[in-house]
Amino acid sequence: MTRHANKLVALLTIGIAFFLTSAPADAQINVIGGTTGVPEGTAGYEKWMMFRDHVNDRSNGALNLSAMVSGELGSEETILSSLRRGRVQIANLSGLVVGSIVPEAALLQTPFLFDSTEQADYVFDNVLFDIYSDLLAEHNLTLMSWDEVGVHQVYGKKPILTPSDLSDTRFRVSSGLAARLFAEAVASDIIPLSFNENVVGLQTGLVNSGANAVILYGPTGIAEEAPHLTLTNHMHAVNFVIADSKWLGRLPPEQTLIVQNGWLPIDQARAMSRAEEQKFLDQANQIGFTIHTLSPEQRQLWRSAAAPVAQQIIDDIGGKAGEIYQAIQDGKRAFEN
Repeated sequence: MTRHANKLVALLTIGIAFFLTSAPADAQINVIGGTTGVPEGTAGYEKWMMFRDHVNDRSNGALNLSAMVSGELGSEETILSSLRRGRVQIANLSGLVVGSIVPEAALLQTPFLFDSTEQADYVFDNVLFDIYSDLLAEHNLTLMSWDEVGVHQVYGKKPILTPSDLSDTRFRVSSGLAARLFAEAVASDIIPLSFNENVVGLQTGLVNSGANAVILYGPTGIAEEAPHLTLTNHMHAVNFVIADSKWLGRLPPEQTLIVQNGWLPIDQARAMSRAEEQKFLDQANQIGFTIHTLSPEQRQLWRSAAAPVAQQIIDDIGGKAGEIYQAIQDGKRAFEN
């Protein structure tokens, strides 16, 4: 069990947020849960329901958790704003949104930062958890856990096996710093486009390639429009699960423990996310996309093209980025040893 797993348990579900209504100490506390949009039947949805049931059962009615999982709390940006204003107590947010208050979050999206998921898990739990806990604490926020999103892959309307195959394609890129710099390093024509606009962009020919995690590629319509998925494994994506520190400190100790211990152990939660990722890969024929596995030589071409991005990110965001990047390298060596 990692140090992180011993300290906290995983707090997962894409975009989860909660807010607490004020009540006397002896009254039932109504806790409302929400998300930017988690479809029923997904691993994220199941994790959320398991947390709800745990909190309601273990508190013997002192906490009453209700779920709103269709995005009623708005966008990630809206949830973060509400969190900082005390209207939301706990939120599950992407590094892109967390980067608006902690710029060093962008460093975690550096392409080819890790060599394997096992290595990434070790560094996230034993090195990065404490570092980002301190950075978020400066904003009265508590890092509770990481939320596994998945490894990013490149997709296109045609096979894309090397960066040179992107020379005549329009590559969709999100607004994140790391995603933009990676796209600039491997593609000659990049098109900034929100995730919600991506499918329409593919349908109209505005874009014809991009990159994302399999759980966001397979079931959202992207796979049907860009049916070639190349396993570049270039970015290990996780969300930040964070809480309003002041609110967390006001809860009675026994209720704090119920909330913190209500989540799946991080290893089990990661296994659920990765099983869902594999499920979509196994359904490639059914969904209608082709998987391309890179040779070692092809993978090295991607690595070489993206090699300058790490220093570009460090220079752009400043702060403690250089120190964190070095800590990651030290953590990787510790894992290998």
